[in-house]
Amino acid sequence: MRQSSQFRPIERVILRLEDENVSRSEIARRVGKRPGTVRRILLMVEYKKDRPPKLEPDNAGLRPVERVIARLRRQGETYGEIGNRLGRSGAQVRRIEGYVRLKS
Repeated sequence: MRQSSQFRPIERVILRLEDENVSRSEIARRVGKRPGTVRRILLMVEYKKDRPPKLEPDNAGLRPVERVIARLRRQGETYGEIGNRLGRSGAQVRRIEGYVRLKS
């Protein structure tokens, strides 16, 4: 079986059914697509196989405001300075920084 983490759910289902030697017309019926669509999905999977999977950036799970606050804190700005810049209180900036620590 191919490495499945780089494929979308429909691609994984189609690949699994093809590995089980199910006909393309039956695969199309099961996934609610036309046989031509299934053929095109399989062609695109071949292109994906040759590419390495994308790596998640370190801050992938952070909201934009959390990324900004984390960056500004690394640069040495105080909670009050960041709060003034973002229109928030220093206490709120401190709380958001706590969320960043929990997520990382």
